[in-house]
Amino acid sequence: MSIQRADASRADLKSMLPAEIEAFVAELGEPSYRARQIFDWVHNKGVAEIDEMTNLSKSLRTALGEVAFVTRLRLVAQRESQTGQAVKFLFEVPTGERIESVLIVDGARRTVCISSQVGCPLDCKFCATGRMGLVRNLTPGDILDQLIQVSAYAHERGERVTNVVMMGMGEPLLNYDAVVRALYLMRQTEGVGLGGRRITVSTAGYVPGIRKLAHEELNVGLAISLNATTDAVREELMPINRRFKIDDLLEVAREFHQLRGYGVTFEYVLMDGVTDSDEDAVRLAQLTADVPCKINLIPYNELGSESDFRRPSQARLKAFYRALEGAGAEFTVRESRGRDIDAACGQLFDNQEAAVAAH
Repeated sequence: MSIQRADASRADLKSMLPAEIEAFVAELGEPSYRARQIFDWVHNKGVAEIDEMTNLSKSLRTALGEVAFVTRLRLVAQRESQTGQAVKFLFEVPTGERIESVLIVDGARRTVCISSQVGCPLDCKFCATGRMGLVRNLTPGDILDQLIQVSAYAHERGERVTNVVMMGMGEPLLNYDAVVRALYLMRQTEGVGLGGRRITVSTAGYVPGIRKLAHEELNVGLAISLNATTDAVREELMPINRRFKIDDLLEVAREFHQLRGYGVTFEYVLMDGVTDSDEDAVRLAQLTADVPCKINLIPYNELGSESDFRRPSQARLKAFYRALEGAGAEFTVRESRGRDIDAACGQLFDNQEAAVAAH
C-alpha cells in the first residue's frame, strides 16, 4: 500500500499507518514518540491543521507543514430522522465534490455507514448513487475522516460508535487500496480501535476484490448484494452480473468462508413484482443452502416519484418470508432506518438542493 499524497511533495497524515508516520518523522530528525503524538492528534483529537498539534515544537510544526497535511472534510449539512434512528451527513471533500454518510441507531449499537467513492460506476438500477456515475475515488483520509467526524458527533450526544459498514456511496472493492488502507487504520488500537468483526464491507459482487480481501489480515465482515435469484433478472438490475454471475458469487462466498472461517451475508432487496415472488423465495433458499452465509432481506426503499421500482405490500412481504422459511432458510429482515431523510439503503445521492443547513 502506498501513502496517499495530495501532490508530489505533501503526504496526508490521516492516510498513514503508525509505522509510516514514525519513518516520516525520522526523516525530519525527530524521535519516534513524535509519531505517536501526531497519530493521536489526527485520529483521536480530530485536528484539521498541523498547527493545532500544540505539544509539537513550532519548528517541527513548520517543517511538518511543508511536507504533510491533514485531510479534513467540510460538513455541509446534517439531517436527523424524526424517528431518532438515523442522522445523515453531507460532506464536501477537499477537491469540492460531496458525499453522504449516515449514523444509524439500533438499540445500544451505533453504526456509521461510510462512502468509498463520489458516485458509483456500477449503475444498479434501484440505487440512487448509481445515477451519479463515478465522479472519483475517495482517498483513505476522505474515508476515515467520515468516521472520525461522525464519531465526534456521537460523542457529543454521550454515545460511542460501535460498528462501521462500508455501504455508503460507491463500490468499495473498486477503490480497493484506499478502502483497505482505511480499514487497517480503523483497526489501529492507538486510534479508533474497532475490531474487525465490527466492520462490514458491502460489495455488488466484484469477485476479484472479494478474493483479494479474503487474504487481508483484517477479519472484516463481507456482505454481497445478491438481489435476484436468476441471472436474467440480476443482469437487468445490476449490470455487473454480465461479468460475474450468481454462481460466481456463490463460489467466491464459499472460498471466503474457507479462508476466513466465517460466512458472508447475502443482501437481498425485495422489489414489488421483480424479486418478491414465492418462487424467488424458494430459489433463494436453494441457492444458498450449501453456502455458509446469512440472508439479510431489505424491503425496497423508494427513491420518490421518479423511482422505477416499488416496495412490496406488507402482505406480499409476509408471504415471501413464509415461503423462504418454509423452504428451510434462516434470515433477518432489515427495516432500513432513515427513510424519511433519504438516508436508507440505496438512497444516498449528492442532492445539494435538498441539503439542510448544518448545525
